Amino acid sequence: MNEVIFLTAIPSGVILLTASLMVARLNWRPDVPPYDLQTRSLDVLLHPAKYVRSKALRMTRGLQVLGGLLLLVGLLALLRQAILDSAH
Repeated sequence: MNEVIFLTAIPSGVILLTASLMVARLNWRPDVPPYDLQTRSLDVLLHPAKYVRSKALRMTRGLQVLGGLLLLVGLLALLRQAILDSAH
């Protein structure tokens, strides 16, 4: 069961975080320099209000929160499996 949770949650979380970056790039604020190799993706994920127009900010943050939660669920499933394996 833990394997199914892990193999479902981790890729889903990565997909949602990637989707949030795509939504951010599609709704980039005109007063901010365009997204390029100098732009840090982690900064866009942590501070979307600096980069994303207000109309898409809620969607971007929602995708980020759901993606982060799914990654956390995947890591908790991995941790649970490690604890169960060490108990046996």
